Amino acid sequence: GRNPRSTVGTVTEVYDYLRLLYARVGHPHCPKCGREISRQTVEQIADQVAQLPEGERILILAPMVQGRKGEHQAIVEAARRQGYVRVRVDGAVHELDQVPALDKRYKHDIEIVVDRLMVDPTAISRLRESCEQAAELSGGTVVVAAAEPGSKTADMLFSQRFACVYDGISMEEPQPRNFSFNNPHGACPDCTGLGAKLEVDPEALITDPERSITQGAVSGWSWGPAQQWMDELVQAVATE
Repeated sequence: GRNPRSTVGTVTEVYDYLRLLYARVGHPHCPKCGREISRQTVEQIADQVAQLPEGERILILAPMVQGRKGEHQAIVEAARRQGYVRVRVDGAVHELDQVPALDKRYKHDIEIVVDRLMVDPTAISRLRESCEQAAELSGGTVVVAAAEPGSKTADMLFSQRFACVYDGISMEEPQPRNFSFNNPHGACPDCTGLGAKLEVDPEALITDPERSITQGAVSGWSWGPAQQWMDELVQAVATE
């Protein structure tokens, strides 16, 4: 067919089995050093976080929702019942009793704020306890984020499942969606999974650079009876 997302693999449905095969049997490797990625322990996670600039305030987060549609009220209510005070929703920290209503049509990220502390290599025990608590809540994943707005420290993702202890690169456990060109988690960000990137060729678009737009410099810029209206529109834009 003419559908660019229709391939031999999708038509025969072998594509779905291949995605499962890679997700369940494949061995992840670090994209930086090439070493096979292994699971991280809480001690390794805490030791790496302790390497951040001393005195920087950080948040220890337990990711509960990652890129899923829904209102997710049950997760917020459960966090409140468990005694937590804050939650980060789509990158913004809120008090649990002031979480805005989420639009179920859009994907959201929700992370429980397990602890807010200052980086101190001499107080590694509290850091380990907080990381362990976050991992237990989320099922093995810990996010460390800067607590102060404007900080240059980027979010750090750690996993008890898969991470490179040499380069500090962590990733989620491989899922079938990671091997799908029809899913944002697996598709190439440039071609969005189509295998080809559409770009404008200025030389093909502008047939005569010596002319103005209204004089026919742009190929196909002919509107018939609406030409006068388009000329006025171009003039208005040029004036602005």
